[in-house]
Amino acid sequence: MIPKLKILFANSIQMFAGGEIWMLSTMQELRNRCHEITLLCRPDTELARRAQALNFNLFQLPIRGDFDPVTIFQIYKWLKNHETDIILTNMDKELRLCGMAAKFVKPHPVVISRRGIDYPLKNKIHYRFSYNVLADLIVANSESTKRSLLKNAPWLNPERIQVIYNGINPDKYQPENTRDLRNELNIPPDAPLIGFVGQLDERKGLDNLLPAFKQLTHEIPEAVLLMVGTGALQQRIETFITQNRLERNIHLTGFRNDIPNMMRTIDLLVLPSWWEGFGIVIIEAMAAGKPVVTTNVSSMPEIVIHQETGLVVPVKDEQQLFQSMLEIVRNPEKSQKMGKRGKEVVLQKFTIAGMIDQYLALFYRLRNKTIST
Repeated sequence: MIPKLKILFANSIQMFAGGEIWMLSTMQELRNRCHEITLLCRPDTELARRAQALNFNLFQLPIRGDFDPVTIFQIYKWLKNHETDIILTNMDKELRLCGMAAKFVKPHPVVISRRGIDYPLKNKIHYRFSYNVLADLIVANSESTKRSLLKNAPWLNPERIQVIYNGINPDKYQPENTRDLRNELNIPPDAPLIGFVGQLDERKGLDNLLPAFKQLTHEIPEAVLLMVGTGALQQRIETFITQNRLERNIHLTGFRNDIPNMMRTIDLLVLPSWWEGFGIVIIEAMAAGKPVVTTNVSSMPEIVIHQETGLVVPVKDEQQLFQSMLEIVRNPEKSQKMGKRGKEVVLQKFTIAGMIDQYLALFYRLRNKTIST
């Protein structure tokens, strides 16, 4: 019988975004397979509230500096009293704090650093110590993220980085039980509906998307852009809408919990990011059978097959962005073929079941290695 694992997820982020959504869904899937899950996080955060609502064990801690001795001691005391097989950290801070605490516990828990953004490591001693000594292994969510990690880190062995793509439950994105979102938002049933999901900030390429969509409305006046998310650019977007008289064409919904329903409703997803971590909304759209227009950065070209599941355009190229949206909206047959192919790709590479299988194989391999040494 395969032994059940005791896993501690560590996350010090105070906001709630894609990485936290990934973490909760991964924790749920591992618990469904009967593993014991605990979340280390800051108190009074959205992540803590949601994890508590899902009845997860919480270790809430006012996490301080990267090598803060008080925080390290508090984590050490918890680990000493709670047998732990695996620690999965989210950022450098948690790696350093949990990694240091784990060194004083016998037997040592396996410490894995998960990297979800394309951000190179610096060639500094505390980075070398963290990733060569404190981390047993690093998981990158794409080949692009792995390349970014190694870019400025000649001291890091590439074999210490394993790529495991993010995954979703594709069943949530099938057409059954789709609510009438168009009616709810007063969007005409025959209007071409383009979706954007993400934080309303500059890195998402919204300064390119808005003028490109405005150009699209010159060709297709009834086109609608549905923008789901919150962020610093909201006021700027609202001003753009007013100045260009696009109140009927652009809908700002704020944060929504019904993303699967939204993906089933739209005709096309656009994610024109300047840089990205993984872009999980892309595979959500593909799972719903929708084509995608995105940019040639980060992991996006690994997810979207150009001219098969969507179109990949150069970063900050508003004209190409406009032309790509126009091409898909005006060609329903091509859109349908792309959507069908996208579903196939998700089932092949991006299911949460397949992702969890890979993580568990990694967990058991490292745990058995630790036990034998």
